[in-house]
Amino acid sequence: MRVVTQLATIVVIGGGIALGYMFRTGLLGQLVSAPPAQQAAGGNPSAGGPAGAPAGGPGGNRGGQGVPMVEVVTLTTGPVIEMSESVGTTRAFESVTISAKVSGIVEKISFTEGQDVQTGDVLVELDIAERKADLEAARAAIQNARAQRDEVNQKFERAQQLRRAGAGTEALVADLTLQLRTVETTVAAAEARERAAAARLEDYIVRAPFAGRIGLRQVSLGAFMDSKVAMTTLDDISRIRLDFAIPEPLLSRIRLGAQINAQSVAFPDRVFSGKVAAVDTRIDPVTRSVKLTAVIENSDLALKPGMFLTVALEVARRENAVIAPEEAIVAEGPRQVAYVVKDNKIERRVVMIGQRSFGKVGIMEGLKAGETIVARGIQRVRNGLTVQTRPISGPPAAGTAPNAPASTAG
Repeated sequence: MRVVTQLATIVVIGGGIALGYMFRTGLLGQLVSAPPAQQAAGGNPSAGGPAGAPAGGPGGNRGGQGVPMVEVVTLTTGPVIEMSESVGTTRAFESVTISAKVSGIVEKISFTEGQDVQTGDVLVELDIAERKADLEAARAAIQNARAQRDEVNQKFERAQQLRRAGAGTEALVADLTLQLRTVETTVAAAEARERAAAARLEDYIVRAPFAGRIGLRQVSLGAFMDSKVAMTTLDDISRIRLDFAIPEPLLSRIRLGAQINAQSVAFPDRVFSGKVAAVDTRIDPVTRSVKLTAVIENSDLALKPGMFLTVALEVARRENAVIAPEEAIVAEGPRQVAYVVKDNKIERRVVMIGQRSFGKVGIMEGLKAGETIVARGIQRVRNGLTVQTRPISGPPAAGTAPNAPASTAG
């Protein structure tokens, strides 16, 4: 009985090994799926099977000899722009709060809210009656001093003539010379007092320091205005400054004049373009970022100070970079891999990629223009495999990523 049991065990184990071998070689599937006549022929496809049937059975994208079909693309060159995204806040190109230099009663208001003004336009006039009187007095003093100078000058010239004729004395000429110098000093002092009076008068007239647009009025006619009280605001928004920050590692790649594109939720269909005008001299020790200022032309005055904008900054530009479809590059851990097709054979290639944009990716290293790479069907290829190729058909499906390759060998 024990011998019979051992023989039965040996038979079961042997049958399992045979079934495993048939499963690995595919013979079991052929016997199951073959018609009875073919099974009787020992599973040989040539015995009773359809003429010309492929040895590998039906396969979706395989050729007549079981060679996988893949879609390929030939690499081209083009401009690749590397962008860094950030957020920023707008401010006027020039901005000032309008107030008077001196205190006084508002006599005249010469602007309206939202008005465009030019440099030097009068905005507000305070009561200037007293200052006008001071200016007139200074001018009268000048006229008096000049009259005295003319009188002394005439006496001086007459004394010189008499001295040359022998009828005058040297002492008289010296005395008149001293008087002439004194009166010249008096004239100069009077002219200085006139300029001071004119300057004080000008302090009572508030003018626009630059061309721009007036803000809301905060002053009323007849009100007493202190010099510290704001009357209105003036902003030059024909150009807009945009302040934003970038990470410290990008600092060495930033240049003045670099292109930026900005968007606002207030204008979702518009892109505002500008250029970097200034880079801060200091790095923020907390955020490890550096502040940049860009200038955007704003001829239609669409942008206002204080708006929130998303910013895309041009960090680098490569005019003749190799460009590949994003779906043709697959990630294997920290590496990026492409599958090059040479003479219908697959060559696995580790590459270094750059900027991604609109389904394309710039290739920094590993591929050259003119090479052919697998774009679709990557899951069916491995290094050294023979494939059939055809050009890629249509754009890639949105939001899809390439499948991982069947093998990473090589």
